[in-house]
Amino acid sequence: MRAPSLLLCSALLLGSAHAADLSGVKTYLDRHISTQISGAATLKQAADTYYAAAKAANFNYRALSTQPATRATLQAARTGWQQASPAYENIEGIVAGVPTLASFDLNLDAGTSSGEDAVTFDLTLPGGKVLKKPGNLFGVTEGTLWGTVPAYRAGVPFDVNGNGRADFDDQLPDALVLKAAADALHTQSLALQKAARAWTPTRADVFGALVGNVPTVGPVFFEDWKSSPFVLGTRSDRRDFVVISRLRDLQGNVASWRAMYAGLHGDVKAKDAALDTQISASLTELAAFVDRLVAREAQRRYTPEQAETLQREAQNRATVLTGRLSQAAARLGVTLP
Repeated sequence: MRAPSLLLCSALLLGSAHAADLSGVKTYLDRHISTQISGAATLKQAADTYYAAAKAANFNYRALSTQPATRATLQAARTGWQQASPAYENIEGIVAGVPTLASFDLNLDAGTSSGEDAVTFDLTLPGGKVLKKPGNLFGVTEGTLWGTVPAYRAGVPFDVNGNGRADFDDQLPDALVLKAAADALHTQSLALQKAARAWTPTRADVFGALVGNVPTVGPVFFEDWKSSPFVLGTRSDRRDFVVISRLRDLQGNVASWRAMYAGLHGDVKAKDAALDTQISASLTELAAFVDRLVAREAQRRYTPEQAETLQREAQNRATVLTGRLSQAAARLGVTLP
């Protein structure tokens, strides 16, 4: 997701005697990045352990599959990923929408292997092999840990979760890919933290992030979700967004939108109290709508037809909210392109 650049008008046009207090946005961002780093560190440590064991076994993965520590190591790696990924989704709405931070979203969560949305890095594996623009790091690590990308598998079945069944994700990962991707994810997470701490939020940043990201509810989150196992089951051929439902990812993004608007709320209310009430209500209602979907999904799978209907409703809500946010920006003198 890319946020449009914004032009902030002269302070004389803002219609308010004080600047928005956006410190809470930065505090929210830093808190979730810290959680992301903690999960990424757990993943990195487990990936290092797995790589060391594979190297000691001369990369004989069948021999590695008989070692008692292998299952615990891979389970720890998955646990770290499952901590880091939702933490990032809770801040993606900010990171993706702020020009000085947006490249991190490309490389961490949104970038592809080719085209204008391709990631900006190559992945160098231990030994020197280079994977050219492999896609975003959460996707690469997910595809490696859960075996959804055949090229990142070691080619040896393994009951990772220990449930005694042959599940879709019961594969030993390629130790070289896992180590390189986990290292890169941890490094990028630390770099994001540094950049975020150096960032001083402005009204233009926050309005831009909101207006740039809220409209992605349908074409990004729901489109990904409709083609995932959470809707299609075993008919899905997705390689990413198969471990955590995109509805949960959207839930995290909506939380970030609410945190951002909290910093603008006072100024919008001072300028147009009725508009502020409408925006606040729209955000609350969108959050409640997504919460209901997540809660129901935990009980049973939605059909593709239901998913289509829900996508239309969600996008309608997002369109109304975007219009109101754009109106508020105009009322405060922030010109949106």
